[in-house]
Amino acid sequence: MKTLAALTAALLALPSFAADEDDKKDKKELVSLDEVVFDEGLWAKPLQDIKGPEEELSETDKQRVEKAKEKGVTIRFREEGFSWLSGAKDGLRARPGEFKLLDETVGEVVMRGTADGTPVDATISVYNRGDDGEISSSEFDKRMTMWKGKLDKKLEVRATPRAQEGAVAMSGWVWKKGDTAVALEGSINKKEKRVEFIRLRMASLSKAKNEQKGVGRRGSFAANVKKDSDGFTWIDGVPMVDQGEKGYCVVASIERVTRYFGADMDQHEMAQLANTSDRGTSGDAMEKAFQKVTGKVHLRTLKHIEFDMKQMEKDIRGYNRIAKQKNVKTFDMDPDEYMIDPRYFWQSVNKDAFREMKRSQPTYDHFKRKIKEYVDQGIPLCWTLYLGMFKEKDIPQVGGGHMRLIIGYNFDSPNEEEHKIYYTDSWGEGHEKKTMRTDEAFCMTMAMYSMVPNK
Repeated sequence: MKTLAALTAALLALPSFAADEDDKKDKKELVSLDEVVFDEGLWAKPLQDIKGPEEELSETDKQRVEKAKEKGVTIRFREEGFSWLSGAKDGLRARPGEFKLLDETVGEVVMRGTADGTPVDATISVYNRGDDGEISSSEFDKRMTMWKGKLDKKLEVRATPRAQEGAVAMSGWVWKKGDTAVALEGSINKKEKRVEFIRLRMASLSKAKNEQKGVGRRGSFAANVKKDSDGFTWIDGVPMVDQGEKGYCVVASIERVTRYFGADMDQHEMAQLANTSDRGTSGDAMEKAFQKVTGKVHLRTLKHIEFDMKQMEKDIRGYNRIAKQKNVKTFDMDPDEYMIDPRYFWQSVNKDAFREMKRSQPTYDHFKRKIKEYVDQGIPLCWTLYLGMFKEKDIPQVGGGHMRLIIGYNFDSPNEEEHKIYYTDSWGEGHEKKTMRTDEAFCMTMAMYSMVPNK
């Protein structure tokens, strides 16, 4: 029986993104991060003060934002600086090319905070393959040497060489000054002989002592399960990661879950393990990537749902039966005679008839049972799906393959059409917790996984 590996590869590798207005705007003179990250009082400073005042919009601009949201487009007026990583306001992010450090333009900047609203660490991308394309190993050495020289001069303390042979091999140096540790880290994929990233990581030494070390025990995460006034059971505390415009939805989703469980690994490290290009993770490698990444951080991957060619043939025959009963258009290509692209099938069907057919399948009940089983344990589900079958508002990717996390459910109503899930996308603020009909979610599903601690 044929599988959909090739299709999944195409769907996940080539997402379609909505245009971002300020990509078209000229950038102003870059602001330096030096006074922020090298400030001795950084770790006591509120994130709000680091971010600066909230953006004030005119009534006209507010109306533009709302109208754009209705069409699924996000308009950003702020041309530079930090924005909140999520609505919880527990982290900041700046897009690539918005800041300079030590007179060099830098990439994405992420600063995460503690419950008291002060920062605990910062990661500054100097180079990563997803944003910047490939560079040679000699260029890698040149950049590492250049950044070491700049940091030696700025910090005026001796650097300690650092080599890590863990999940992702890294080399570099660490400086310690006052309450701050600064690490310059670079990574080359030895098997592929490919440069992956160069980054700066900064952390508060005193706060690091109080942080959880390693992955928590599986039974401890049920404490994060909440019940809200809308009747949803949901998981609180899943960290946000903004994948930006890269096709890193798979590794960004994995990063969020591993951070939630207590592991410290970012999407660029995971992209290396997952063999992810700047256009996404190949479908053939996705499950292997899951197993490889999760194994390195002491997690297990379990697959609960998979859409394959056999399932599509069942869907076509089941849909045609219901379509005839409802007197709506049927899908008249015989899967025994043609190799059918599922996207063509999904785009051709009557949506009401398709929903009804999918709800009648035993796998739909299995889908709901697994959502309830894992959410009740405080374990998010990694959900691979095809966007575009049902309209969604305010998302930057308008079609194609995608991965997001399922974090909640409300299955209380006797009316199946009112059953809904909570899900979250790795696109930053505004995408932390969104709702969708459960039957529509199942219609769009290509696979569903859980990542669980070994203990």
